[in-house]
Amino acid sequence: MPAAKKAETISLRMDARTRDIISRAADVRGKSLTAFLTEAALHSAQMELLDQRFVGVDASVFDSVESLLAEPAKANAKLVELFKTNAEWID
Repeated sequence: MPAAKKAETISLRMDARTRDIISRAADVRGKSLTAFLTEAALHSAQMELLDQRFVGVDASVFDSVESLLAEPAKANAKLVELFKTNAEWID
């Protein structure tokens, strides 16, 4: 499948330090600055749009979930024990 023709241009203004960091990251990834910025911006845009998605459910499902959320919280014994432990990787 042929690549889509790139006909749009976007100009960005940034300080030299920011550009240097982005450029170094692009080099590490083996990408041009344009390709790196496009990929990063596209990923960020997709994540933002996914966060805005509406999830619709049947009224009976909504009511079931709502009633479960309204119940008093119950302690999970295994989680309580886990939180009492002192993990080596935690400061």
